[in-house]
Amino acid sequence: MKRNPLVLGSSSKIRSEIISKYDYPYIRRNHKINEEEEKLLFDDPIKLNLHLATQKSLSLSNDFKDHIILGCDQICLLDREVFSKPNTVTNAVNNLKKLSGKTHQLVGSYVFTQNNSVLFSETVIVNMEMRILTEDEIIDYVKLDNPLKSCGSYMFEKNGYKLFSMVDGSIEDINGLPFGNLLIKLKEYV
Repeated sequence: MKRNPLVLGSSSKIRSEIISKYDYPYIRRNHKINEEEEKLLFDDPIKLNLHLATQKSLSLSNDFKDHIILGCDQICLLDREVFSKPNTVTNAVNNLKKLSGKTHQLVGSYVFTQNNSVLFSETVIVNMEMRILTEDEIIDYVKLDNPLKSCGSYMFEKNGYKLFSMVDGSIEDINGLPFGNLLIKLKEYV
């Protein structure tokens, strides 16, 4: 019997690249939730992160009957401040100034659903200590990687790794999809 491909409920290019490294059939579709509306429902950023991943996955259930759908969400968190995608150079520079010399967390939540039911959910937290950076270093880095669509305002997978003195997590955790670990769980459901 032929199995349905996994549905990745994300428009993220890096997540698609991660899954492509594995010999696992999948299709990518953008979720159907309004993240800004959903963000109003929770004060706790970690609970919100898991909620968003769950809703992203469930939002595709009616379109992909009998498929397992993977919803993902990742946030950059310093104390209780959430760093969204900066979208502008000014915001990216300001975010990196705030993160400079401090330890922050990348929080990723991952949810498998099938036919409107949650099969599995997990939240992974990576501690990341950024070096103390000068303003010139920050500006040069933003020009180099243009990380305007990355939470935290850095692209670890490109040159962002050079900004850090300590990282407690895998490259897949940092890039927002620990698919090697998730694949073990996924195989329990197929």
